[in-house]
Amino acid sequence: MAGQQAVALDAARHTAHLADPELMRQPGYGTLQHYATMPLYTLVKFEQWAAILAEPAPEADLTYPTGVWHFARGMALTAEGKIEPARRELDQLQTLVQSPTLEGVTIWDINTTANLLQIATEVLAGEIAAKQGAYDQAITHLRSGVALEDALNYDEPAPWALPVRHTLGRVLLAAGRPVEAEHAYRENLAIYPENGWSLYGLAQSLEAQGKLAAAEAVQTRFAEAWAQADFELD
Repeated sequence: MAGQQAVALDAARHTAHLADPELMRQPGYGTLQHYATMPLYTLVKFEQWAAILAEPAPEADLTYPTGVWHFARGMALTAEGKIEPARRELDQLQTLVQSPTLEGVTIWDINTTANLLQIATEVLAGEIAAKQGAYDQAITHLRSGVALEDALNYDEPAPWALPVRHTLGRVLLAAGRPVEAEHAYRENLAIYPENGWSLYGLAQSLEAQGKLAAAEAVQTRFAEAWAQADFELD
């Protein structure tokens, strides 16, 4: 949330390294599959598209990690403008979401991995639509993703690692809807106070509305939140 890419990636890879590949297949230990996917989620957040596409596929019996892998690949391909390959990744993800095995693979019995892949499906579908300029369709998918994220049972840390409102706000700005973007970013700041991603987007949305003094004040807050970042937002 503070833009510290190197720290986040190091922590994610360390977490994944600790996830025992045999134990994660045992009843009650599906959470370890989630831990194993942390590098992919983190690479998506920091837009490391080439690194994502170089990641090998998980073993075929690990449905949830395989779904996250397709999600990450779809995000990377979309960012690179490779829409048809991205759609194929989305198709694979949508198929995996239907797997009944996901209901039995939970995050410590608080949320199911089916819940998480449903969010991933909406986010990837929204990104693909936005890349093609189909903003209304994209926003519909992303609002569905927000609703699914909000419906998750509370857990700490949050089981879905990529707040959908960050993406929704960015797409709303691209669609020329800064008032709605401001609302999305303020909602996210209520959940994750002073997170740099939403402060940056909030400043942009205020500036787009001509609220220059307010935008400047938020930009000052962003500079403080992003003081130790090694990732540039644009």
